[in-house]
Amino acid sequence: MIKDRGNRNSVAIFDLDGTLQKTLPSITIASNLTLDHFDLPNLSQDTVVRFIGKGSRVLAESVMRHSGIDDPDTLEEAFRIYTRIFDEHCTDELEPYDGIPEMLENLRAMGVDVAVVTNKNMSMAPRVLATSFSLDLFSEIRGFSPDFPLKPDATQTIDVLKKLRAAPERSFFVGDSDIDVLTGRNAGMHTIAVKWGYQPLEQLQAVNPDYLADNPEDLTAYIERVLSRQS
Repeated sequence: MIKDRGNRNSVAIFDLDGTLQKTLPSITIASNLTLDHFDLPNLSQDTVVRFIGKGSRVLAESVMRHSGIDDPDTLEEAFRIYTRIFDEHCTDELEPYDGIPEMLENLRAMGVDVAVVTNKNMSMAPRVLATSFSLDLFSEIRGFSPDFPLKPDATQTIDVLKKLRAAPERSFFVGDSDIDVLTGRNAGMHTIAVKWGYQPLEQLQAVNPDYLADNPEDLTAYIERVLSRQS
């Protein structure tokens, strides 16, 4: 077991959408209900998935622009409507990826803290996670709030490291997108990109993560190897 090292603790900070949980169905539901408000055709999950990862505003505006709407006032209205609708539907049809609950338990058993930093609104992130996991698993859960900029800015991630007294060189940022890799790199952490999420493999490879994980067991083994070398 990796022991508490004072201000050299270890934490694995996870993205949420496409990393811990399959959230695309709920996001697509909210996107299409927003389009319904404007009498616009619905979009498939294969289309909506391209807009995930940069926060609700970018997603709502991207959905509208894809549908031919670019007027600033209409985009702002769509963002407000999407935010309200998604707040009601953010827990619809959610499930964790296979092996994720066991992975989180195994990391904690190794002495590695587990946290979440997501661009999903902070008001929703704990509710979404609670559909699949005990919130007691997580030492910190952070979503978008006015206090911090969105990823890939690392300000909020660095704040989590400080709060958990975790050393960046002994910590890991895990996600399914280039944004997550850049966030971890900006915080000075090891970066792990997961292959089971929403972004194509070639986009992940283009930002050169420290490791590409095939599955949760592979991810856990990599973290254990890195920390064992530092012991």
